[in-house]
Amino acid sequence: MDQLSKRPDPRRDRFSADAGQSYTMPARIYFDPDFLEAEKRHIFWRSWIFVGHVSDLTRPGDYITAEFTGQRLFVIRTTDGELKSFFNVCQHRGHSLLKGKGSTRQPIVCPYHAWAYGFAGELLAARNCDQVSGFDRDDFALPGILVEDLGGFLFVNLDPEARPMSEVYPGAAEVLTRFCGDTRSLRASRNVLFDIKGNWKNVADNLLECYHCSTAHRAFVDLVKMETYKVELHDYWSVQYGQCRPSNTAYEFAAGDDDGFMTLYLWPTMAFVGLPGTRGVNVFSFSPLDAESTRQDFTYYHPGGEVTATEEASFKYFEDVLGPEDVDLVEDVQVGLNSLGYHQGRIMVDPRRSEISEHALHHFQNLVMRQMGDLV
Repeated sequence: MDQLSKRPDPRRDRFSADAGQSYTMPARIYFDPDFLEAEKRHIFWRSWIFVGHVSDLTRPGDYITAEFTGQRLFVIRTTDGELKSFFNVCQHRGHSLLKGKGSTRQPIVCPYHAWAYGFAGELLAARNCDQVSGFDRDDFALPGILVEDLGGFLFVNLDPEARPMSEVYPGAAEVLTRFCGDTRSLRASRNVLFDIKGNWKNVADNLLECYHCSTAHRAFVDLVKMETYKVELHDYWSVQYGQCRPSNTAYEFAAGDDDGFMTLYLWPTMAFVGLPGTRGVNVFSFSPLDAESTRQDFTYYHPGGEVTATEEASFKYFEDVLGPEDVDLVEDVQVGLNSLGYHQGRIMVDPRRSEISEHALHHFQNLVMRQMGDLV
């Protein structure tokens, strides 16, 4: 070990469960590939992960596929009208069964060796299996995955013992309804992807604090009346909200329209974003590609018909202004996290939990530290 690596740091690992006293998480966990591998086991494969919306699964055979942290899966509407989820991997040699989203007839046939599965995951046929000694179709059913919906938005959990979403996020569905109305009837309308050169936790940190807004998001603080900006924390979710100005430099909306802003964050990698003057809701989701890169997906779900000019302007504001501003911030921070001159910063939490206080960021980091335990 060289002298720089051995250099003592008086601030080393001074994270605290007390938000008012805490430093940030240590920088090393934002770029260590081994730590990401541990996060897969302790966070991603035990948590509820957003994968889509029920509007894509209206008829038997309709399906969507998803992939996160190297795990491929699909969700399908069965002939009984139920939603089922399975690992998207043929039990013969591991080839994927379905691609993208769409509709399929039963059986689902593997394109590699033509093993065929029912919508309930059962193996229906395997060529030449009657000539294989001791072959039992029941041994090769697709492994099931828990699937639930919250306001029509679909989530999966790879842990068969996971608590239901109503227990993990109590009250979140009611908040979503209060701000966004009936979200079950919405459909995806606009979508933008950002591949970010930054750790997934870096992306979450940036999402969950507005200490940087006045310096980095001038149009946003012109849109949102920052004196009304509030943050509420719950065990595995948080919500940020405030009132907005119809006339501003981000995008304008008609006075008298819904003028509220809302970000409803669900641990670990998803948030609903409500913007003023819109009838639907945006979904902000992100997933690690590796230890220092993240794919961020921003999709607007709306109630159907023509997208209004205001809705289009709000989405373009995120696509062209707010999103790129945050990507630049996160990518610059990722370089700094690798610096020999940085280990931990201070989480800026004030007693009154003001609009620029970083207590939602601390809430997220505390969840990471709790899940990862002694591995940090």
